[in-house]
Amino acid sequence: MNNLQQNIKEIKNSIVAIGFQPTSNQITIIGSGFSISEDGKIISCAHLLKNLTPEQIETLKANVMVEQKDNDFERYQWIPIHLLNKNDANDLAIFQLSSYEDTILKKVNLGDSDKVELGQDVYFIGFPYAAQLINDGFGITLVVNRGIISNIKRDGVDLEHKRNWLIIDAISNPGNSGCPVINSETNEVIGVMSISFRTPSKVQPNLDIREPMHIAGAKPINLVKKLLNN
Repeated sequence: MNNLQQNIKEIKNSIVAIGFQPTSNQITIIGSGFSISEDGKIISCAHLLKNLTPEQIETLKANVMVEQKDNDFERYQWIPIHLLNKNDANDLAIFQLSSYEDTILKKVNLGDSDKVELGQDVYFIGFPYAAQLINDGFGITLVVNRGIISNIKRDGVDLEHKRNWLIIDAISNPGNSGCPVINSETNEVIGVMSISFRTPSKVQPNLDIREPMHIAGAKPINLVKKLLNN
């Protein structure tokens, strides 16, 4: 087994899907997240809450792995979560699972995003197009993508000019927001997937269908550490 295969195997049960419950028998999946503690704390993106009503935010849940056999059979369970803290400027949020003892949730190892270099191999893992895949009969589907660090941006407003974006040469799809970006060599999380860049479709210009570009943006993990310290 190569390093990437082993790395993915080790981190799969750290990833959750995040959704809200519009009705008693329905879940709308809005993004991804990952575990950063032994007591059920989840990191994701603040923008997932942007268009939700206070009532919908009250129904937030995370789909957490509770059983795994032979690396192919996986069983998930929806567990209520609530918001602990968020930073809209950095598009980061911390949630708390209401219960986690009966899950196999495993915390990730956090790296140092100040040491990230251009050309570094990374991968990210989340739940893109989760609702569509469920409707198409695939069920809950965890998807892995690979890329490299193609640019590093610094905050032009902050006088300290801290790193505030990792640009990745990869396609990130809707639903990946909040998933971890991982150093392929160390298997440490170095960023949180935040945005994907898309252009209006030339085939269907009147529909909200976008052509994906090989450009994705992640928030450096050191911004998460700062939020945790606050």
